Amino acid sequence: DTEGLDDGDGADAGGAKQVEVASYFTEFTRVGPYPYQVCADLPGEIGETDATKSARCIPVESGELEFCGEVAYDTCSRVISPILYDEQIAASHDERLARWELEFPALVTTECTEAFQLYFCLLAFPRCEEDTDDLGSFLELPLCFDYCVNAHMACIGDQLLSQAACDKAVVQGRVAPPRADVTCVSRGVRTLGVSLVYALAVALLSWSFVSRLEES
Repeated sequence: DTEGLDDGDGADAGGAKQVEVASYFTEFTRVGPYPYQVCADLPGEIGETDATKSARCIPVESGELEFCGEVAYDTCSRVISPILYDEQIAASHDERLARWELEFPALVTTECTEAFQLYFCLLAFPRCEEDTDDLGSFLELPLCFDYCVNAHMACIGDQLLSQAACDKAVVQGRVAPPRADVTCVSRGVRTLGVSLVYALAVALLSWSFVSRLEES
């Protein structure tokens, strides 16, 4: 599990753990292509047999989802029904937010809660697109590093703790390292060439929760 706001300890309490990422960034900033994840190679429940089940890149139309209404793009879905998954995401979001209101009432501002919902949805429904070097294969796009930092900043309010949380998210493959050659997603918009501007204030997600969803 990563430290963030999600479990009420470590960095969530505003206290403590810093993440050592120097060696990690040395690895990811070497010359070479970014290792995008192939959607069909990821675990999922779409397929005719257990042996062929995996995640798949499928379209989600505008207005199709109620809670994650801003999701209207091709997503690397781990589940058969995005609509049912959207309902599960909404329930999990509300449960976690209610817990935060009790444990960290000062953090639960309008900015934080609105940002949290959007980021929660973008991670639950990652964008995918066809690999131009391997037609018929679809790649999952990570979230932009700057977006991740500002997402956490909206709730944590501390840049160093926010960067530490995103450093660990990069290792999980759901957030891109700060490299100008990586295509990534910010507020659901596909972008290329991330700058270290830290200007978009949006969202927070429980990384450990998403990991559990993928394992289930």
